[in-house]
Amino acid sequence: MNYQRFKQEIDNRKPRYLVKYHQLVDLISRKGATQGGDYIQFGAYYQTYMYAFMVGYHIGDCQPISGSGESKDFAAISHWKPIEISDYIQMLILSEPEEKLHFKWTDLDNMDDDQIKDCITTIIRRIEGYANVGFEYIQKKFDDEKDAFKSPFVFVNILREVSEKKKI
Repeated sequence: MNYQRFKQEIDNRKPRYLVKYHQLVDLISRKGATQGGDYIQFGAYYQTYMYAFMVGYHIGDCQPISGSGESKDFAAISHWKPIEISDYIQMLILSEPEEKLHFKWTDLDNMDDDQIKDCITTIIRRIEGYANVGFEYIQKKFDDEKDAFKSPFVFVNILREVSEKKKI
């Protein structure tokens, strides 16, 4: 499998998230809400997913979704915009050490397509794991400080908060 097909295989995947976060995703993802008192929102759902990934990544914890029961699919990665952020997320995962990825890049040349697809599944599970941690953090923040989500800076503040905690 060449690198273009490898990238295409990743882009065709639909990462999952836990159903328990659906209401949160719905609240902070709808475009066009103009009623007073609404919470600050992302546009498309995949923007919220990318944000949750970044929160989880900055926390430094990856908790993959176990099993397949209580999860929902997001859009295929190829539909995520802006593509630069999608590519950055993939780059962060692809730069992780082999202890986390469970494969060596040099071994890909000798793998068959099924083995390579297993490696791609590992990459997607890592993306899901960081997003899962991010959703958990955002959900707790929302439950504890709903009014903070009315601030136009709430998402910047959350990223700042998790980045500063990481430094400590």
